[in-house]
Amino acid sequence: MDNGFLVVLHTVFVLGSIGQEIDTAVELKAPKIVSMYIRSNVVYRYASTRVTSTVVNDDFLPRETAFDVSLPEDAFISNFTLEIDGIEYVGVVKEKEEAKRQYDRAKKRGQTAGHIGTRPRDTNRFRVNINVAAQSEVSFILTYDELLRRRKGVYEHTIYINPRQIVDQLVVEVFIFESRDITILKVPPLRNDILNEIDASARNEFAVIRRPSPRSANIRYSPSPEQQMRSSEEGVNGLFVVEYDVTRSLDAGDIYLVNGYFVHFFAPTGIDPLRKRILFILDTSGSMSWGGKMEQLKDAMRNILDDLNEEDLFNIVVFDSSVSSWSNYMKKATKRNKELAKDMVDNLEALGGTDINAALMKGLDILQNTNEIDAVLTAPLIVFLTDGEPTYGETNTRQILKNVEQKNRQRIQIFSLAFGDDADYEFIKYISTRSTSFARKIYADSDAALQLTGFYAEISTVLLSNVSFSYLKNSVNESTLTRSSFPSFFDGSELVVSGRVHDNSIHDITLNIAGRSQGGIIELSSSNSIVDIDFNEINDDEISIDFETIIERMWAYLTIKQRLDERLKTENKIVKNFLKEEAIRLAIKYNFVTPVTSMVVTKPETKGNASNFDIQEDDGYAVEKEASGAPMTVYSSSIYKGPQGLKGSTGTKSVRSAPGYADSDPHFIVNVKGLEHAVCFDVMGRPGDVYQLIKDKYSGLLVNARIVANKPDITNTSNSSNETVPDQDDEDLKTFLGEIIIRRHSLHAVISAQKIRINGDTIPWQKGTSIDEGKAKFVIDKENTMLAVMFKDRIAVLIMRHLRSRELLRKGKVNYLGFYIVEDKGLSYHTHGLLGQFLHRNITLKKQKTRNGKTLGRLRVTGNIAKARKVMASLGHRINLATNNTVTCWMVQHAENGLIDGKIEDYLLSRKQDT
Repeated sequence: MDNGFLVVLHTVFVLGSIGQEIDTAVELKAPKIVSMYIRSNVVYRYASTRVTSTVVNDDFLPRETAFDVSLPEDAFISNFTLEIDGIEYVGVVKEKEEAKRQYDRAKKRGQTAGHIGTRPRDTNRFRVNINVAAQSEVSFILTYDELLRRRKGVYEHTIYINPRQIVDQLVVEVFIFESRDITILKVPPLRNDILNEIDASARNEFAVIRRPSPRSANIRYSPSPEQQMRSSEEGVNGLFVVEYDVTRSLDAGDIYLVNGYFVHFFAPTGIDPLRKRILFILDTSGSMSWGGKMEQLKDAMRNILDDLNEEDLFNIVVFDSSVSSWSNYMKKATKRNKELAKDMVDNLEALGGTDINAALMKGLDILQNTNEIDAVLTAPLIVFLTDGEPTYGETNTRQILKNVEQKNRQRIQIFSLAFGDDADYEFIKYISTRSTSFARKIYADSDAALQLTGFYAEISTVLLSNVSFSYLKNSVNESTLTRSSFPSFFDGSELVVSGRVHDNSIHDITLNIAGRSQGGIIELSSSNSIVDIDFNEINDDEISIDFETIIERMWAYLTIKQRLDERLKTENKIVKNFLKEEAIRLAIKYNFVTPVTSMVVTKPETKGNASNFDIQEDDGYAVEKEASGAPMTVYSSSIYKGPQGLKGSTGTKSVRSAPGYADSDPHFIVNVKGLEHAVCFDVMGRPGDVYQLIKDKYSGLLVNARIVANKPDITNTSNSSNETVPDQDDEDLKTFLGEIIIRRHSLHAVISAQKIRINGDTIPWQKGTSIDEGKAKFVIDKENTMLAVMFKDRIAVLIMRHLRSRELLRKGKVNYLGFYIVEDKGLSYHTHGLLGQFLHRNITLKKQKTRNGKTLGRLRVTGNIAKARKVMASLGHRINLATNNTVTCWMVQHAENGLIDGKIEDYLLSRKQDT
């Protein structure tokens, strides 16, 4: 039976902090991760993260590998792509039940297997297991979107890295664009997800930060294999964190309006905090004695009590099988009262069952039984912590939810904490969501006390209560608004509202924000809060962002999350179904994987290919297993290994076995592992043409070459101009490489036969010169004919200059250059360009014959992103001018007919342009 393959992605999303893990299982002779590239574009708090991992199996037997990612719980997957044999198979989002039916149909054609493993905190795990055929490769590409939350005064973007092996090319890049100046920007050292007291001034030594403007930042983290080895034999393992914030003032915030969609961010400063009326409801049941939870709770409560302001009101309710309180009413947080409360906390013991219902009822009674003045002048909060399920008294969770809703007549926010794995987190989420609050997991680890105090710090300072946003009705479509009223605005956080305007011709939105502050009602109004977006600043040469769709996607993202939260608040089945259908509709439209949708990746069925792939959900994990007998066939490339390093030498020994070079007319010559003779092709071009020789986005290296040409013989003319004259019929008018342009991160070098320019400084060719420029070293040999450009991560190129005699120059000949790749270890598996693409390509001789004294051959080209293809060639000879040796090579007359990807013109960048 002919089978395709099917991948169904399911994810379970719950509230939590941000984290991401790239984790590829490694076994004996397991496929090697040749590159891992994580790219986050953060545009006005909206982050789109793309995770790309390419795995190569160099073995002669098929091997299983895994693509394993832990996603932020607040994120939505927006794309998953498998790249197999140069072809991309892109996922499509479908309603979850429909995807499940399709999955079940595929399941009948084979077997499925799951994987359960540990994952970082507050994440959803996505895992794909796949069989990689012998001598082949597969690429995984996962993209997810998230709106970064502001907590404790910063936006925190965290990436969890754990490849479990040394990776040749491990790159993490974060690009940030904001409408206000970035005032805080930190990249702390890599750490695990266990909290500890760290030096706030410590920095990640391998993270390179660039600030193109006050409103933007580029962060690049690319540890070399040697640096990864220093971390451990399995490479780096930990959280890569970027923290930032922007300028703040007492204003109505910023509105971004594009194509009829807007998003409004509100986070003012300069507001004195409100007094709190805070009640702690703490579980002291027998299970709290396990794993030191009770002692950590006591440590956290001592610190939290110390942090209370004297004018705050507080109380503590504790519960097991029974319920008791420190006081019968709310008390001021005087020094004396706080000491008494600490004594009570110190004497707590973990005994008995878990009566959650009675504890919540008593707590709400105490907090709501307050005098009218305190009710008006204080912000009420409940912090509810439990490590288990209701086991005593009322144990029906649905009934408990109804009881809480009826009792909570003042709509007090209940912030719930699920302490440890045994807590019923889903039930706890319901409690918080229905009181317009949020729940959080507290992990029963050594840092539990820090987790508790960190959570309290997020809600410890209330600046405004009962905050409402209103927009002029004739400008904003109110039915499209996301939530626009909030019980509290906490210091260090941010409120976000999004919606649509009535028509796209509207360019101004009049708004009013009202809330209760310490000094009474505060109102902030504006008719000119719309940010003037500079698209040219965002879309620079290095990065292209479709910002016009980001605002619309941001609205869809917030709306879907709100619909899912609203489903938790209602018991009405009709309303629940409506909210679900609305969330499904938006998720499918914007290609988001949510709790109500899944993503399906299908390869068309073909004869002779019996490969099935299934993914199903298992406890919140995406799991997948190949279900067929035959593995998928993909072709891997083999790297030609050049010298292990120049070690400062620029002698001809270094270029005898160069993986690839271009010299003379210009002739391109590439050495390929496993092929006895090199492969040659020519690129003519016209004067001024700029061709791309190497492009590697992972290592950041870009090498281009500008073409020059001989001029007509001008010996008997008065014209001594050095300008080239193109398109001449003279057979002697040949083209050459006249300039080599090298760019890498902040380095920009332009080399010609006359001079060398490095970051704007002009340096003459002078024998024995050695220059260090950042992580690059430039060395000119003793004969003044070769320039070596060497990078610390084992990338090196050699540029040879060919100087004509004065007599030949008078006759129109030109000086020119040769370009040689002599060290390619630091170049990634995805390197491309006219020369770069051959570093990771297999070329084999399939057939050879002699006709009329000429040897002809048929070559088979595979590897990299190329599909397998056949190329005709003839055996000939070229000169390696760097060594003066004759090179026997297979000469391909028309390289665009299968030897190179695409056509020669695809590598033509421009004319008369440094790029």
